[in-house]
Amino acid sequence: MTYEPVRFDQLATEIRAIQRELAEVVEVAESDDGLIVATVNARGDLLDLELDPRLFRHPDSKALSEAITGVYRSGRAAADARAFGLTMRQLELTRKEIRK
Repeated sequence: MTYEPVRFDQLATEIRAIQRELAEVVEVAESDDGLIVATVNARGDLLDLELDPRLFRHPDSKALSEAITGVYRSGRAAADARAFGLTMRQLELTRKEIRK
């Protein structure tokens, strides 16, 4: 096995690009009725939560809590899936380079 600095520099550049993409992963999930919208990043942070005022016409705190939690979880799952795909891409690049 020989050391080729150009290959490793290229790999490092590609990995940094993937890491930037990971940092920018943001997913938006919406309830079926469109009254709740949650924005979540790859770390699972809730970046924004929009509640349509029509939700408060018939107050039911338990149902509202469950609906918000469900929308958040949908957004989190979508962000996790995107982050997983990027991580797998990074892993595959690294594996290919190790095999060379």
